[in-house]
Amino acid sequence: MLMSPHYQLHGLRLHAAGGTPAVRERLRRILRYKGAEPTRAADAGADIRLTFDVRTSLEAPPDTARHVGTSARCGIEVWNAPERMVLAHENATAVVDPAGGRAEGQVCPVLLERPAREGQAPLFHLVVLSLGLLLRHRGWVPLHAAALAREGRGVLLPGRSGQGKTTIALSLLRHGWAALSDDTVLLRAAGNGVRAHAFRRPLCVEPGAATCFPELDGPGWPASLSDASKWQVDIDRLHPGQSAPTCTPRLLVLPTIADAPTSRIEPIGPKPALEQLLAQSAFFLSSRPEVADRHLSVLRRLVDQTRPHRLHAGRDVMESPRTVHTLLSPLLDADSTSDDATSE
Repeated sequence: MLMSPHYQLHGLRLHAAGGTPAVRERLRRILRYKGAEPTRAADAGADIRLTFDVRTSLEAPPDTARHVGTSARCGIEVWNAPERMVLAHENATAVVDPAGGRAEGQVCPVLLERPAREGQAPLFHLVVLSLGLLLRHRGWVPLHAAALAREGRGVLLPGRSGQGKTTIALSLLRHGWAALSDDTVLLRAAGNGVRAHAFRRPLCVEPGAATCFPELDGPGWPASLSDASKWQVDIDRLHPGQSAPTCTPRLLVLPTIADAPTSRIEPIGPKPALEQLLAQSAFFLSSRPEVADRHLSVLRRLVDQTRPHRLHAGRDVMESPRTVHTLLSPLLDADSTSDDATSE
C-alpha cells in the first residue's frame, strides 16, 4: 500500500515527496513526529511542498549566497541566496524557496544505509529546518520552548536544551496540566494576541527520569527521532487525555538550573524575556525584512500578553515533583482573576 504524500498541520496543507521508498518513509516519520496528520486531500492546493531525492553528489551553495549562521542544535550551515535559503550538511542539502512554499533536498545514499535513527542523521534536521523556514514565511514562528496549559491558559518555558523543560513538563502533567510539547511550539498572531500550537507530538525523555517519575518505567518507549539516546514518550499513553493542540500563553517562564536545595521564581522585565525569545526562535533565520518584522511583532505581542518570570529550578524539582505545580499555579490563577476583574 502506497503512503499518502499529503498532510495537514494546524490547517496548513503539506505535500511531501521522496525519490525512494526509504526517503518517503523517513519523511512520513519526521512529519508525524512534528504533529502533521496524513490526509487524502489533493496536492493541487498544497501550502508547503517538501521534495527530497537521493543524489551521489551534492550541489554547493551558489557563489552569490551569504553565510547566515550555523544551527546550534544540528550543525547545519545556513546560507541566504537571492530569493532562496540553502541548508548544507556534509551528506545532505536543501534549497528552500520561502515565497514559493517549496523545499527541494538532496540526500547522499550513505545516509540511507545507516540505521533509521533520524535523530543522528542530517535528514531529520534538514526536513525540520526547511519546514520551519517555510512556516515563518506564512506567519508561524517556531519557538524552542515547553508549553503546558490549564483550561486553555498556557505557560511557555523557552530555553536551550538542558534547562529542565522536560522535567517541568513531566511534573505538571502529574498534576493534571495538559501538554503541547516539552521542546517546540509554533507561535501565531491571533486577534490582538498570540496563540501557541503544538509542534512536536511526543516528549523526549532521558531514561534516567524514570527514577523520579516511575510512571515512565515499563511501556518500552521507542528511541526519540530528535535524540536517539532518549525515549519517545506518548503523552496520551502516559497521561490519557492530557495532550493539547493549542493554548493562549499567559505566563512566560524562563527556566534555569540552580545549584540550590529549593526553587524560586521571580518576575522579570520585558527586555530579558524578549531577548530569550529571540534566541530560542532562531531569529537569525528570518532574513527577509518583512518576515523578520512579522517575527519580531509576534514575539513582542507575546511578551505584552504574558507575565514574564524566571524560574530558578533547584534540587527540589526532582526530589519533589509537586514543586513546579506549587510555584506556577498561583501565578496562573492570579492571571485568571485579573482577567475576570477586567471583564467586569
